[in-house]
Amino acid sequence: MTTTWDQVEAHADEHGFIPEKIYSQQCHLFPVCPPQDPVAAEIETAFWHAYLSRTRRFKKSPMYLDLFRYEWYEGRRRGGFWGYIEKTVRDLVCAPDPKITILSAGCGRDLLKVGLAAGIWESTAPPKIQGTYREVDMKYFRLKKPEARILVTEFADHNLALLRDTVEQMIARGLATEEMLAVRRWDFRKRTPLATASQEMVIFALTGNYCARTEQPFILREIARTIKPGGYLIASTISDRLDFHRAGTLMGKIRVLFDTPLAVPVLSDFWPWQARFARIASRMNNLGFWANVAAEEWMEFLRPAGMVQVRIYPGTSPFLPVEVLVAGKKDNPE
Repeated sequence: MTTTWDQVEAHADEHGFIPEKIYSQQCHLFPVCPPQDPVAAEIETAFWHAYLSRTRRFKKSPMYLDLFRYEWYEGRRRGGFWGYIEKTVRDLVCAPDPKITILSAGCGRDLLKVGLAAGIWESTAPPKIQGTYREVDMKYFRLKKPEARILVTEFADHNLALLRDTVEQMIARGLATEEMLAVRRWDFRKRTPLATASQEMVIFALTGNYCARTEQPFILREIARTIKPGGYLIASTISDRLDFHRAGTLMGKIRVLFDTPLAVPVLSDFWPWQARFARIASRMNNLGFWANVAAEEWMEFLRPAGMVQVRIYPGTSPFLPVEVLVAGKKDNPE
């Protein structure tokens, strides 16, 4: 007997979250993209495994976690595209029981930043570090909205393990209950673990470019499916103005360093790590397996799914331009 998506959705809880066991058993039956090019899949899998699993030479910790702890892509004051995401969350979330989904949440810092911006946690950090990368630390957090519900996803084993560890630490510290936080493995070429029209806010940051241009409309419309009328999508995309090849040259490395001053503490590992990413990303883009697409074009992809543009924040860096799209679901989508 064939399982339908309606049958899978029927198991969702009151927040629209599909139980992990049911979703993991059924998600492979519901792709949203055409079959991936096998060459692209092979290159992509090998690259992400090496890139995300690499550890620092002088410190036994994953590069991804260490570098993102330094917020190297935002600067000291948590600016850049994530600064725009945090601002948007602060502007839109006022309920005492917000419901938020963070797709591809990385090692867990996205969860901390979004929760802080949404007022789910309040900061007790000293004034001199408030608004900086140092404030994003559980030791400064205090639970303020215990009725909030957040679902976070990741796909790669390394990131998923880090994300689960972050959630477990938050529960152990009394910053969350088991009911507050849900974790799912999600492949963005499959349906999300969410019921249709169930979500108030979905955040999809800096992931949707790691696929072909022809795949991106399917992925974005699948995310839009989950947003309820009046809800919002906050998504960041690498602008088509970015040239990965230039980012991998010596001059590119120097320019990246000026744009990311917080990489200095891990510079000896940062440069080769990012140069490797630039080389592979350039190749994937040249082959058409990945695509940097402007936020305006993403908005056009979303319109058939009943989404309307609220705002587009431009990339703040001329060398590493990442744009932020804020889109809302029509109250009466056709």
